[in-house]
Amino acid sequence: MRTHRPVLLATLLSAVVVAMSAVPGCGDDETRASSGGPAPTGSDFISRYAKALCDRTFTCCDAATRAARGLDASSADGCASELEAILVAVSGGGQVNGTFVPEKAEACLAEVDAAPCAEVQIVGVLLGVNQKFAPSCLDAWEGSAPEGGACSTDWDCVRDRCVRTADASGQTASACKARAAAGEPCSSSFDCDAALRCDQPSQPDAGTCAPRLAMGGSCKGSLDCQEELRCGQDGTCQAREQAGGPCASDDDCAAGTTCDGAACAPLGAAGAPCSSDSDCASSACVDATGTCADVCKGS
Repeated sequence: MRTHRPVLLATLLSAVVVAMSAVPGCGDDETRASSGGPAPTGSDFISRYAKALCDRTFTCCDAATRAARGLDASSADGCASELEAILVAVSGGGQVNGTFVPEKAEACLAEVDAAPCAEVQIVGVLLGVNQKFAPSCLDAWEGSAPEGGACSTDWDCVRDRCVRTADASGQTASACKARAAAGEPCSSSFDCDAALRCDQPSQPDAGTCAPRLAMGGSCKGSLDCQEELRCGQDGTCQAREQAGGPCASDDDCAAGTTCDGAACAPLGAAGAPCSSDSDCASSACVDATGTCADVCKGS
């Protein structure tokens, strides 16, 4: 049984997770029940997963908002065809090294179908749903590749993460490397599971994963602190600044704000001027108008 999970998305592809990890959701709405249908099989799940993601995205987001986020497909079916091709290519032709789990796959499709629009995430044709709203998707296969074993996607791995690396010549390789649990060794907080930090009391490469620190805890950086906190100049975990508060970087500012000069400022709402996607609450700056796109409103 899997015990470790990626932080955000149920796309299951490590390349997609990296690309989309900072993308906000679309907008609040009412969720809807799954439309049902025959149980998925190992041979048709990737196709149905792509279709579920595209159907939910087209339900949640209008054409202008999809285009602002780089999704150019004119229909949900066209989107699904493109996304399926990417998933099949990245997963080695759709061949997963593991045992298909039909009940988890069926639950995954229902969870995607019912996901709030706020949790639908778009980077071009790469689509995902915040994993806490689609927890079954990662378990559609019980992976067989051990830690350090070759993999194409997270589905292949006994523990959940397939990591791609590139050497100086540009040659790439993929291997299963799960985020470490509490008490396991680490060299940085990126090695640890989502709610953990790498505690390195003396030697830099001899740390262990431990819970992230609460308000007032002694820290070396904001990754040592709980998600809503930052590491202050006095070396303790503190609340992030709200709009108008002083800042030296975005790490100092609360969610929904950015460090603009020396003060935290709200991210741009729909129609606000922008020069890049990072200026906007929707993470979508429309090049043609230089203004922030709206968030997806849902059905």
